[in-house]
Amino acid sequence: MALSGGLDSTVLLHLLSAEGEPVSAVHVHHGLSPNADEWADHCAELADSLGIPLVTRQVVVEASAGLEAAARDARYGVFDQLLEPGDQLLLAHHGDDQVETFFLRLLRGAGPQGLSGMRSCRSLGRGTLLRPLLNVARSELESYAREHELSWVEDESNRDLRFDRNYLRTRVLPLLSDRWPLRHRVQRAARNLEESAVLLRELAKSDLSDCRRRPERLGESIALELFLALRPERQRNLLRSWAESLGGAWPSALQLAELDQQLASAEADRQPAVPLGRMVARRFRDRLFLTPALPELPGSFSVMWDGQSVLQLAGRGCLGRLPDWPAALYRVTFRRGGERARPLERQHSQTLKKLMQEYGLEPWLRDRVPLIFEGERLLAVGDLFLCDGWEGDAPQALPDWRPLAFFD
Repeated sequence: MALSGGLDSTVLLHLLSAEGEPVSAVHVHHGLSPNADEWADHCAELADSLGIPLVTRQVVVEASAGLEAAARDARYGVFDQLLEPGDQLLLAHHGDDQVETFFLRLLRGAGPQGLSGMRSCRSLGRGTLLRPLLNVARSELESYAREHELSWVEDESNRDLRFDRNYLRTRVLPLLSDRWPLRHRVQRAARNLEESAVLLRELAKSDLSDCRRRPERLGESIALELFLALRPERQRNLLRSWAESLGGAWPSALQLAELDQQLASAEADRQPAVPLGRMVARRFRDRLFLTPALPELPGSFSVMWDGQSVLQLAGRGCLGRLPDWPAALYRVTFRRGGERARPLERQHSQTLKKLMQEYGLEPWLRDRVPLIFEGERLLAVGDLFLCDGWEGDAPQALPDWRPLAFFD
């Protein structure tokens, strides 16, 4: 479970420990507060006192899109990396958080899917995200913490009224709660809106299937012509659901408008790249791709590889052993421009640029595909083809081959 050290996650961790549930905790050190080191120490002491394993990860928060959103993205990036298939991540969001989220989204102009609130269960990366305290009031958590003499940290930024959530919590919601049973009313509204949201997700799932959704080397794609034949409202609904299913974050209205403009104006041979949530929408060969964002590559990349162990590549991906790939000392690089290759069973060489086009490698991956050399002989270009320098039987790519890599 995620452990910030605050009241909510402290209570949840104690509850899980008291029930004897097998659990480990992860603390994300954002480095935004002068007290961040003390919070990490507190979490370590708490987990140790309960006999629960703790993983601490420090992140760098890029605040160009707003501090709160950037910190959240960094935090969820850690969760995504740590989750293994079948893992469950528990978050300690409670009923008062749900009320705040409802009004924040309302004031930002959200539709039914946004106003249906935080879901108690959804997929996240290779695992599942759970929020078991959504029907519990913060006051109940405080009572539990006092009863069991728990201590927790207080984030001083929670008093900063420059943040919308803090302003709502301290200035607006107390006034509304004086007149209405706010948490119960918001829960009822969220349940009603969730019914509409379910129908919209089902429609998006059907539209994605009709648009011939398929997995790609990196991310997924759909048929662009079929997508553009949908009404604009269904296009936006499809994109929201698709981006959420792959990256766990909804694209903004501005991002959706930018993609619409790019698709309307882009020439057939152009490949626009538009951020959608945490993903990137791209166009190639009459298909619309949704891929993870790709980090910048270093100026040069050249490493040695034994042909057997897993080799992490710069940018994204790795190389791993294929069953019939011989052990030897290989040099692995990326394309720099001007290289030529002759695939097996061909009579003449061509430039790598033309070969990658012929083999249908997406343009945004062409500078990232690993080139495998033995000495000065180019043996293989990623999973695309073996070259005339290869000796022996051709290795077979595995069904679970992943971006830019041979994998076990």
